[in-house]
Amino acid sequence: MKKYLCRTMLLAAALGCMATSLALAACDSVPAEHEHVYGVWQTDALASCSENGSRRHVCLVCGESEEEEIPALGHDWDGGVETKAPTCKEEGVRTETCRRCEEMRTTTIPVSPHDWEVTELMPATCLNEGEAFRVCLVCQKEETFVLPKTGHQYDYTKPLSERAATCTEDGEKVFKCMFCDDLKTETIESKGHRWKAGETDRAATCTEDGERNRTCLVCGTTEKETLGALGHSFAGEYTVDEYPTFDHEGSKSYHCTRCGAKNGETVIPKLEENVPIDYEFRILRNNGEYFSDPAMVVTVYDGEEKVAESNRSTLQNGVFTVSLNPKTYTARVTKLPDGYSAEESYTVEAGDPRCNLRVTAAPISAVPDRTTRYSLGSVMHDFKISASNTTDGNEYTLSDLLKTKKVVVLNFWATWCGPCQSEFPIINRVYQELKEEIALLAIDQSTSDDMPGVKQFAATYGLSFPMALDLVNRLQSMFGVSSIPTTVVIDGEGVVCEIHTGVLNSEDDFRSMLAPYLADNYWKAGERAKTATAVRAECIECVLPDKRERD
Repeated sequence: MKKYLCRTMLLAAALGCMATSLALAACDSVPAEHEHVYGVWQTDALASCSENGSRRHVCLVCGESEEEEIPALGHDWDGGVETKAPTCKEEGVRTETCRRCEEMRTTTIPVSPHDWEVTELMPATCLNEGEAFRVCLVCQKEETFVLPKTGHQYDYTKPLSERAATCTEDGEKVFKCMFCDDLKTETIESKGHRWKAGETDRAATCTEDGERNRTCLVCGTTEKETLGALGHSFAGEYTVDEYPTFDHEGSKSYHCTRCGAKNGETVIPKLEENVPIDYEFRILRNNGEYFSDPAMVVTVYDGEEKVAESNRSTLQNGVFTVSLNPKTYTARVTKLPDGYSAEESYTVEAGDPRCNLRVTAAPISAVPDRTTRYSLGSVMHDFKISASNTTDGNEYTLSDLLKTKKVVVLNFWATWCGPCQSEFPIINRVYQELKEEIALLAIDQSTSDDMPGVKQFAATYGLSFPMALDLVNRLQSMFGVSSIPTTVVIDGEGVVCEIHTGVLNSEDDFRSMLAPYLADNYWKAGERAKTATAVRAECIECVLPDKRERD
């Protein structure tokens, strides 16, 4: 290696000399002031671990040289070896060697901990400190030290005594320390009454409180409960109190849906010949929700003459507004989505230029094709699940279920699905509470499950609602179910209203999902146009029992 370095240095020096000679040979023609053009660096002295080296390069034009220092490399220490072991009395020594120059250095190793042998003189107790003696087996150092008191340790698995809490009084549990006779008492908070509402003595009105009896399901205590005044619930749309004519003004106001009280009374200007007014044609479902589909068309007629027709840009969110001279018109709505239908025609008067084009839905009797996909607002095709594929041995069709129930719930699951198993007790309890109003069918979508396994699963978990295998209808693929559990809510007209993917975490979650479609005013057409979200917020209290009764 050293011979190779020497040869390299000699060759570099020779080349440098040749370059210098050539440059000097041309010195006569070199200007007094010029920019140096240096050649390659030539190492004059190699740097070592502790000493600097040097190098230089020569201008190829004038031969002037420039030198530069090469910094010392510094030592490259290895990991070293322990040349003297540390003890609890003396430090140890570690010797390290430089990998380049083989210079050596020593470093100290801190003293090691004592190797104690402990003797307990007096044990610690729950309330008192103890004492111990220890001696180092290496240096023979001796010392006495305090053992901290242990504190009480209670056996919480075996109460010494226990008194259950009642609705109004706290209970308690008494535990004994496992090492002494000390006792600890834990309070069990009273549970509070679990009220069941009884008959209402006086119903609450918009402005006055009501009253009803209620009885605790646990202790039987009975008391009067005040039902707070409901407050007015004004409709979202005005009511025409007096229609305007060409001779006099009209009036409109917002009516309370419970007591009929009026609010926000407004004058309607009288009609004028050949002065157009805005006619509003609104496509509504029977539940009062605006219904929108870009393909639908609203056509307005004056007698047999067509005077206006909507298109994709003018039919916005289910409403077609057009300015016409005040008179009576008829309207038709066409090109409705599959499953929806409308009346042959609707009439609108000049005095109240709002026309509600009511559309209804019903399960589609035709067989769906393989491209059918359901989403929110879709009308379902009628399906049939045979008796041999249900846990209760009954045949189910969507149309038959809707004849007696307000809502149909489909739950997609599988026997091997852990999240499905965790939500079934929640679903089962709500089903028991609402089974007079809802139909629930749990559809096993796993190709590896069979009917005996499904029946065994239902028996193991004590489920009271019917469970089924869907071997014909392809409901899973039509809903695009990619993960389970998935819960679908279908209203009384066969329209898909909710698609919930994932676990229902509580009974209240499930009840809230069903509430708007079970509410008494869900099908009160014409009273107000509200979304299902608004119905849920307003009507959930009238659908669900008092929460305290469910706890």
